[in-house]
Amino acid sequence: MDPIDERLLRERFAELSEPYDGNWDDVRGKARRRSRRTSALLAVAAVALVVTGLGFGGEVIGLFESKGTPVPLSSLSERDRQTAVFDLCRRIELVSTPGQAPVERCLDGVPKVAEIANDGTTFYWKLSYPDGVTCLASGLVRGHRDPNRGESKIGMVGCNVGAPSQSVVPSPRRPITSDVALTMGRGDSRARITRASGLAGAGIASVGLVAKDGFVLRTEVEGRTYAFGEIPERDWVAIAAYDDSRKEVYRERVSVHPPTGLPVTPPDYRPPPPPPLPGGPPLQHGETADATIDVYASKLVAAHFASLTSEVYRRLERGERPGLFCGDVAFGAGRWLVVAGGSTTAPLARDVRTILGTQYGGFPSPPYDYCEITGTYGRYWNDEEGTHELVEVPFTPVGRRYLDERATARDLAYFVRTRKMWRIRKAVFRGESTPSADELARRFGERVVPLAARDDAAPLGKIGVWTDGKLIVASELTPGGRRLFVTVRAMRIGATNIRHLSFTF
Repeated sequence: MDPIDERLLRERFAELSEPYDGNWDDVRGKARRRSRRTSALLAVAAVALVVTGLGFGGEVIGLFESKGTPVPLSSLSERDRQTAVFDLCRRIELVSTPGQAPVERCLDGVPKVAEIANDGTTFYWKLSYPDGVTCLASGLVRGHRDPNRGESKIGMVGCNVGAPSQSVVPSPRRPITSDVALTMGRGDSRARITRASGLAGAGIASVGLVAKDGFVLRTEVEGRTYAFGEIPERDWVAIAAYDDSRKEVYRERVSVHPPTGLPVTPPDYRPPPPPPLPGGPPLQHGETADATIDVYASKLVAAHFASLTSEVYRRLERGERPGLFCGDVAFGAGRWLVVAGGSTTAPLARDVRTILGTQYGGFPSPPYDYCEITGTYGRYWNDEEGTHELVEVPFTPVGRRYLDERATARDLAYFVRTRKMWRIRKAVFRGESTPSADELARRFGERVVPLAARDDAAPLGKIGVWTDGKLIVASELTPGGRRLFVTVRAMRIGATNIRHLSFTF
């Protein structure tokens, strides 16, 4: 990556990495990846909290009053509601109202949210769900805005899924919580702690990071919270809590080293056979020229390829494992809402089967609007791969429309980030004028046509471009006749109606 690309990506994606992520290599990786909303496993770290050490004197410490101040769900941003409500919901329903954007509804009920600590910089919310699960969410009070994913305040979430007896707030058994963020560069032997903060129960006066050589970096507890400032790079092994007399009363392990001794897959390893098909007919059945997909009420989804030598199968073989995804969609007020889930654990074979669902929720339930098989091949504008997935099976008219519009949106997104367009955008960023619409069309070939007016539409299958010398508007018609567009001003993406269909940068 040349220095200009590096600088522009740093500026453009300064917030893409989340509030506490300082790993630029990870930011660049996210900038290259396709964006899709899939499941709770990608959105929330739903993990069981485990007690790793105790140390008490005669005084009972660690008690924490967690009633807090109620936080109305209506005050949360769309992205925070997604994290707090739907990423742990097992039964999700999409609701469409004429003339309004579609919304999600959790049929399991919604959590009660209470702010239990706020030091002016960082807040802590306790989320209590109807099924007894509790979570602790934290983030910056000022919030965080991502140009593609919107506003949010929640930066970290920890839940007691799988360990309902464990408390997510401090207790006598675990008098502090610990949110530790690490980053590790390529070639590093150990990670660097970029952030460490949390809550502290009664009697805890300070918290310390403990190094392997015995050095302790301390920070004082203010109110019910603690947060370390700049953390030097050392071989940290633990985080500990101290009482007023500086006596250590609790310690838990912190590791900055990657795990070693991971099991190696034997050369003769054979993956387990796919789960058996349930008795009786499938709930849904769809097919293409290359494969069939059956959906069962048990949430098992089964794909069967007609041939192991077809072009589709050959392309899927380029990657390690195929992805089998299904989803529900809704459309209203010019906006799509998608709830999709999938799995990439099943090896590629004539029969690919997986059960779509986890104990955490966040997955849609059958019947679905569509299912698809995806690969790990790269996509570029106007290439042989196209903008549809290799196998797409719509089960409903709205599912078919979504797949068609997503493919058109991807075409626009890929066009905007082509190398040719990237060079033009960098030149405009340096102060040069944008080429005319005629010149843009000439540079990109017959699939791109100039438009006389900003809101004009190109013929079906073509991309239309318009510019006023600074702003570029690229647009394209979907098979159903809807006009999709992206506006580009140098390195910034402006108004667009494909944000919920494809990732643009």
